[in-house]
Amino acid sequence: MPRSIWIRLGDRSPMEVWRLVILNIRHRLAQLSSTARSAHAADLEFDLRWGTDTTEGQSTRDLGYTGDLLEHSKRYDPSSEAMLRSPVEALGLNPAEYDFIDYGAGKGRVLMMAMQMGFRSVTGIELSQRLCDVAAANITRFSAQNPELKPARIIAANATTHHPTGSAIVAYFYNPFDAAVMEQVRACLEHATDTGTGRIIVIYVNPEHDTVFRDAPRWTPGEKLRGIATFSLPN
Repeated sequence: MPRSIWIRLGDRSPMEVWRLVILNIRHRLAQLSSTARSAHAADLEFDLRWGTDTTEGQSTRDLGYTGDLLEHSKRYDPSSEAMLRSPVEALGLNPAEYDFIDYGAGKGRVLMMAMQMGFRSVTGIELSQRLCDVAAANITRFSAQNPELKPARIIAANATTHHPTGSAIVAYFYNPFDAAVMEQVRACLEHATDTGTGRIIVIYVNPEHDTVFRDAPRWTPGEKLRGIATFSLPN
């Protein structure tokens, strides 16, 4: 085993090491599927076209998370175009009528896709300053080649303290946090409808903790696609 890996594992408990091994085996097996290979090729094509850097995943440890942040956060992996476009089309949404927020925006891939789709505004919330810096550079490069599009903004913030505003919001999640954090974010979204937002649509990709919305009395389940759950909250 390479020395660099031993260094990364050196401060972990045996339970953490086994958990990491299992997660990496699952991740590698998923990468072997033909669907995963096709998705990876599309990711590379996006970066090659625009000169951006969004394809390579990042573990929470690579991002410098420790303690509670390490426990509650998930690794970064890029969203495919279908992860956003398919639910928007299935729900019959007109992007121009919604403010778009990507929770756990990573390197900004979804923000750039949302710009292309014509959302009224596009915002990314990302805890990692490292990822925010990469996303900002990507958006700058992308915007320079697409000056007709409304620019996106990336905010370095904890999602649990961000209070969204807008008359109607699409909130996008690619399984960025655990259930405890998701519940706090849901409360922030609910507060938005109590203070002026008319409607919120949640698009939740790889919905590991979808019961956070499904079991909440104010939320209504919507179209469910393979690997994607949607929910709405009317005022």
